[in-house]
Amino acid sequence: MKVLIPLLSRHEKNEEFLDKAVKGANEVVLLIVIDTDERSKLKAADISSATHFLEEVKKLVGKKRKKCEDLTEWGETRKKIRNTAILNKVDKISLLKQENQWFEEIIKELKEEKEIKNRIQVIEVDLDKPEVENITDFEQGKKTKELSSEKKEIKTKKEKTSEQPKDKNETQKTDYMKETKRIADKILRQGFKSIDSIKKIRFSRNEKEKD
Repeated sequence: MKVLIPLLSRHEKNEEFLDKAVKGANEVVLLIVIDTDERSKLKAADISSATHFLEEVKKLVGKKRKKCEDLTEWGETRKKIRNTAILNKVDKISLLKQENQWFEEIIKELKEEKEIKNRIQVIEVDLDKPEVENITDFEQGKKTKELSSEKKEIKTKKEKTSEQPKDKNETQKTDYMKETKRIADKILRQGFKSIDSIKKIRFSRNEKEKD
């Protein structure tokens, strides 16, 4: 079975969606449409980030052991989906459901197309955390820098915290332990000196007795 997946929402990286979209398929066609409609998620200014997104989805599909090809088209989304489906002779068109008028209009128009109306499958999944927003490369870079700055700030705070002096009780405890060790070392040294003195006295007595 051959499946067409139009990437319209920028959330198609969702694993649950992809599992349902490619179920039973042995071949997958990923489609990106650069539409002039202002309501479209993909515009000419976003072509670079869109291509990157396409590659990410393609890798995920590949991991599911499906033969995968990708297409990028310019024009009206509905027409490009219809033409791609017919030309590639796909058995199913899997789309991720969106809650907006633009998407609803596209689905309505596609279902009016006799050649493909029975091949359309709209998949609804819970998108707790969208994988990718409608964002340009510049904005993506800006967000990455902001995230990096936040991490550095957190690291600096941790370092400052570790450098702060210990509380009074802990300091006193440390001083007490140091003083105890110093006294113990002194006693040991004195003890060794006493032992050496005793040995010398005994040695002298033995020598005298021999004489």
